[in-house]
Amino acid sequence: MKYTENDGLLVLAEGLDKSYYSTILGFCENAKLQASSLQQLEIHKTTSQYVNLCNKLIAEIQLYIGNKTEHLLPYLKTLAVKSSAGHDCRACNGGCDLGHELVMAEMKDSHLRIKEIVYRLQMVALPLYSETKYPVEYKSLRNLMARLENSLADLLTLEETKLIPQIIKAQKNIYVHN
Repeated sequence: MKYTENDGLLVLAEGLDKSYYSTILGFCENAKLQASSLQQLEIHKTTSQYVNLCNKLIAEIQLYIGNKTEHLLPYLKTLAVKSSAGHDCRACNGGCDLGHELVMAEMKDSHLRIKEIVYRLQMVALPLYSETKYPVEYKSLRNLMARLENSLADLLTLEETKLIPQIIKAQKNIYVHN
């Protein structure tokens, strides 16, 4: 999904949920099923190590996306409403404390984690072309993990180039940093 500068924070948040968070969780579920069927085959030691690493990364990705949907999306929706309503945080004496600074710190931390996960996905992938014959289930898992990697990389880029600037703009609109 392509976003422009004119897209509002709420549109962006809903698009992230539908186009990325839900999709990535679906890839994770498919990859878990594929990893499970590959574990039952136990053909080659390197594939079992790969499957174990994939399972660990899938769990991390699910936790990462779960935190986004449980914490970030509600914050973004509230922030968008307050911004469009002309709220002024300077006048509310902390009564509407949404943890603005905490959200930005969590975004920065989550981006570091996602970069690490993408890097680890790249590092654990066995070569597609080698003398070792891997079962078709391995190639399916490898393709699912590549989709996860690409989706996470796209999500990271979108959050850094579109979402964070929109959050900062909305926070400035309600005078969070003044």
